[in-house]
Amino acid sequence: MITFIHCADLHLDSPFKGLKNIPTDLLAAVRKSTFKALDNLTEQAIKHQVDFVLLVGDVFDQEEQSMQAHMALLKAFRRLEAHQINVYISFGNHDYLASQTFPRNYPDNVYVFNSETVSSYPFKKGEQVAARIYGFSYENRAVLDNKIKEYQKTDEPCFHIATLHGSIGNEQAKEHATYAPFQLSELKEAGFDYWALGHIHKRDVLAEHPPIVYPGNIQGRSTKETGEKGCYLVTLTENNPSLTFLPLSAMTFEKVEVDAREWTDIPQVTEQLLKKLNTYTEGTTLIQLVISQVTEDKETWFINGYVTEMVNYLNEELVASYIINYKWTSEQKRSEWKHGGRFLEELATAFAEMNVEQEVQALWKHREARAWLHDLEEKEIVQEAELLVDQLLHQKEG
Repeated sequence: MITFIHCADLHLDSPFKGLKNIPTDLLAAVRKSTFKALDNLTEQAIKHQVDFVLLVGDVFDQEEQSMQAHMALLKAFRRLEAHQINVYISFGNHDYLASQTFPRNYPDNVYVFNSETVSSYPFKKGEQVAARIYGFSYENRAVLDNKIKEYQKTDEPCFHIATLHGSIGNEQAKEHATYAPFQLSELKEAGFDYWALGHIHKRDVLAEHPPIVYPGNIQGRSTKETGEKGCYLVTLTENNPSLTFLPLSAMTFEKVEVDAREWTDIPQVTEQLLKKLNTYTEGTTLIQLVISQVTEDKETWFINGYVTEMVNYLNEELVASYIINYKWTSEQKRSEWKHGGRFLEELATAFAEMNVEQEVQALWKHREARAWLHDLEEKEIVQEAELLVDQLLHQKEG
């Protein structure tokens, strides 16, 4: 039996660019959250007395790592060394080998996949090889080739664990560029006992026999990465693998949907929202309000700034959460489009057939442009475009 922690996408020193308008003390805590999540990871590894930890790519958030990020990781490695816990680390598209700023003066318990060619390290219990861990690091920003054929098991009678920072399938992901693509069938047929994946920030067990697992990132960084974030505690035996999710995030992001059709007056709405949002009591929760179905007579609440004032008041009263921003959409009026003549019918068809993802594929491949697509949400873009056209069609001339 062996036990280990599988995590990926630590994104240490993430800048949290979209949160500059929140209070200074809260912003400072947010920017420290990736480091706190790393501390939590270290504590969990020690608590569960694991044999080793797998860090599967994008350990750092930026190509030029900060001294703070480098030293935080070094401190964690030394704590794990003191408890005889090994670390196997690979680097991905965010922290590829050619970009790294500081020398890797890691302690002897840390094993780095230091090439884009797949290699392996043995893990020994006593004098016996109990597991062999396979992997590679990105030498430059992108790995576009399928790497699965390079994963060749040895004949040793031990557990064979593969680490891979990449994308399932060949389709362009909405939030992540397609790197080191693979097919699920390829991984199942390769004969490994566990596939430790990274790159996709959403937790997902793609298969159970053998386990093929995305743990997600360890700390959410925006309202596109909601809910608990963490790692998997994995136990492998000859008969049955066991996976337990361990939450690590210092704070969580949530989207809270609000239907505005029944709104009557601002004080009543404020009390309702205060009660609703105070149900978030664990840690710190950063909230985006998504307000829909705003009736025409209530649109002035937004235009005249009343809702902004309400949000400011709520943020003073909330116990364990904070509203970082809000979005709103008007009550649907577009049913009449279908009966408004050929132009409106064609307009409705154009929106129904719109494929935003396809239109921006070229931008995903552009080094600078890709950074601006992080918060791209196809459904929201289409809805906002429809709302704008709807408002223009219904404008009254003065």
